[in-house]
Amino acid sequence: MFLIFSSASIAIIVILFLIIYFTLIHKELRVYNALKSQNIPGEPFVPIMGQLREMLKYAKADKSMQYYIDLQLKHGNIFLVTFGPHTRLIIIEPNLMADVLKKYTKFYVKPSLFRTVFTSMMGEQNLILSEGYAHDRARKMLNPAFSVINSQSMVSIMIKQIALAIEKWEKTESNIDLQQELNSLSLSIIASSAFGQAFETNAEAKHVIMTSTVSVLDAILYRSLQVPINQIPLLNKLPLFKKKVIDQGAKRIAEVAQRMVNDRRMGKSQSLCKGDDLLDLLLTARDQDGNGFSKQEVKDEAMAFILAGFETTGNLMVWSMYILMTHPDVYQDCCNEVDRVLEGQPPNNVLINELHVIEAVLQETLRLYPPAPYIVRQCIHEHSIGSEENQIHLPVGVTLLLNVYALHRSAHYWHDPLIFDYKRWMKNAEGLKPKLAHPFCYLPFSAGNRSCIGQNFAMLEAKVMLAILVQRLHFEIIPGQKIVPISRIMMKTKYGLLAKITRRA
Repeated sequence: MFLIFSSASIAIIVILFLIIYFTLIHKELRVYNALKSQNIPGEPFVPIMGQLREMLKYAKADKSMQYYIDLQLKHGNIFLVTFGPHTRLIIIEPNLMADVLKKYTKFYVKPSLFRTVFTSMMGEQNLILSEGYAHDRARKMLNPAFSVINSQSMVSIMIKQIALAIEKWEKTESNIDLQQELNSLSLSIIASSAFGQAFETNAEAKHVIMTSTVSVLDAILYRSLQVPINQIPLLNKLPLFKKKVIDQGAKRIAEVAQRMVNDRRMGKSQSLCKGDDLLDLLLTARDQDGNGFSKQEVKDEAMAFILAGFETTGNLMVWSMYILMTHPDVYQDCCNEVDRVLEGQPPNNVLINELHVIEAVLQETLRLYPPAPYIVRQCIHEHSIGSEENQIHLPVGVTLLLNVYALHRSAHYWHDPLIFDYKRWMKNAEGLKPKLAHPFCYLPFSAGNRSCIGQNFAMLEAKVMLAILVQRLHFEIIPGQKIVPISRIMMKTKYGLLAKITRRA
């Protein structure tokens, strides 16, 4: 009996080993070896865990953004790592990035880990996660919502929400955390612009989205880095390691979005813009065959816009205020321009275009602190990228990580790359902006057919926010705090950013 039991146990162990090997190791090792055979340098292949231990060491030392920078110094601009069980080809080279994002864009999809992470938050029938025809169709249908003209009609909403935030801050006697408050303000602006009255009059909806998004993203980071269960199919569906936090948070966000969509359908809310808002367009848009978005698509697209949008602009504003508070000369230049151009009045569509210093400060902030520091793609069609002299042959299944953060800080493409110098973006005497060292060396909103559809809206929102905040308030950084960048999908401050706020004379 004991022998039978032992034989059965051994058989089960062998079967489990084979399953683990062929699902988590064999395929990734084959990809790793295919790239290594092309003399691509990198870290050693470590089954299942990969370099996660080293990444965790950097994270615990508050140097998580430095990890790939150090590997760049060690290996160059192209190298291999293993992120949990997955082989990743790291690219910090604009020619290759151009091939991936533009020339051969049809040969790539968002990787399975990306889909696992985001589907739980915003569904999968949206611009962020859809692929192929579904993505192209949705993009064409949504383009009108993000036109420059339509975005400019939302300036009055932005001004109102900023004024409400300032009023709240001025009543607060203690120092405020700009990471929390500017993300909250950005959420108010984006959701009011998208959902109109349905969001503006619903404080509970804002609270649910803010708190649930934070808790879900924290849980996702934990499950991707500390316990790499997100990278393992089937296991990532089990109710383990904060899976319940993700499911409950995502459910609350979805319920809020669906409720606001239903309110608009029943005429209980309306756009706050001069014309249609995003929700109006989602409900009325038609493709070339006359078909509209399904109910699921309407909800998923609305959720994606809000969740992807508010942290993008919010974090850009956080880093911009950090720069101003630590660079008094830049701060003064912004104050001087705002006072001269606006003359004490709120910005409008004409005056916004005259705020050249404000725009340059935002662009330089995006260079040093890009909201999305990494662009990740998975190869689905065998092909080669690069020049004939320096080609890389990519096997199906390899995951590429385009490191925007490192690219923006590379001395190959930027003079004094670690120095904040907004003047590198200012127009010359002929009214022309300086030419980039390479068309793909600056990618704060990605590029190609999957570039951020809301980038015009985001930049307009950031300009209006920064102009009004500089115009009406004075910000002073609280000394002694630790300001550390961390990538939690978007790049934010790990410990927040405390500031003392007073009204400008």
